[in-house]
Amino acid sequence: MTEPVRSVRYLFMNDEHELRSGWRLLIFIFVSFALQLLFSGIVGTLAVLSPALRFYLQLSPDAGVGRILIFYVLGSTINLGAILVSSLLCARLLERRGLASVGYKFHSGWARDFAVGIGIGAAGIGLAVAIERLCRAILFEQRINASSLLVLEGAALFALFIIAAAFEEMLARGFGFQALLHNVGPLPALALTSIAFGLLHINNEHASLFSTFNTVLAGLWLGVAYLKTRSLWLATALHASWNFTMVFVFGLPVSGITSFQNMSWLTGHSLIPTWVSGGDYGPEGGAAATIALVCLTLFVWKSKLFKPSEEMLEAIRHGKPSERYTTIFGEDSKRNSISGDSDSEG
Repeated sequence: MTEPVRSVRYLFMNDEHELRSGWRLLIFIFVSFALQLLFSGIVGTLAVLSPALRFYLQLSPDAGVGRILIFYVLGSTINLGAILVSSLLCARLLERRGLASVGYKFHSGWARDFAVGIGIGAAGIGLAVAIERLCRAILFEQRINASSLLVLEGAALFALFIIAAAFEEMLARGFGFQALLHNVGPLPALALTSIAFGLLHINNEHASLFSTFNTVLAGLWLGVAYLKTRSLWLATALHASWNFTMVFVFGLPVSGITSFQNMSWLTGHSLIPTWVSGGDYGPEGGAAATIALVCLTLFVWKSKLFKPSEEMLEAIRHGKPSERYTTIFGEDSKRNSISGDSDSEG
């Protein structure tokens, strides 16, 4: 093989005869974006043709609870569908593995991970709110107009946040994260995807440097949850439960979004100092959430409640004798690596 050909091959391919992780990540992002545009365009066309769906094109400020929920559920479902198809294509064509291996395989213990994650996520945002209360940075009122539909609204919100969390986890901790993890290791994968996760929220209403920093911390927390289980059930439950409890129980903005505050049990009002409460962005914009997220990350990392199942360890091998990195810091990489992997980074 001539030197120019060898150099070109080295630029694109690693020693496992796969595209380097950076190229796989870029392809995944491009395909996901293209499919999201395609699916949104199809639904948008249907909305133009059908007056019943016209609100999907532009949600009016005075829209009722039902239309608000349908609007967000529809948008989240489109995003999730696009990311699922993209993950299927990329996993199958680029890494010769199935969609289930990306994170939603019904492995032994998946339901337990999901249920425990729901509890931990709710407790985590509860800790942040408790800190705000201690600092007198938040005030609550019970909704006077709370109706018998509150339970139905809560169920609809829970379903919405599960769908939205599944999409964001597939995007930030799914195929792209795992491609980086397999070739460059846990710490670079965590750092890159957590920073990207923070930047994805930077255009939210009332976003700030503080809120972006906290979202990066949240990315680290959820990334550690994936690494501890090698599936997305735990991370999805943590993510969804944090958001659901913040909105439905406490009536607070979630990442600057206030559309759901009329569907809550309590109505929360963020007070000064806003560097504690997060102000109009919600708890995720303040120091109370910073403390909670650090505690949650350490708990998930150090807890013995979570470990990867044998099915997931088998699923993520990419058809190789063993998975290269089996711990958060990659201590076992040499012991578990396949022969000749020292030159296959990237």
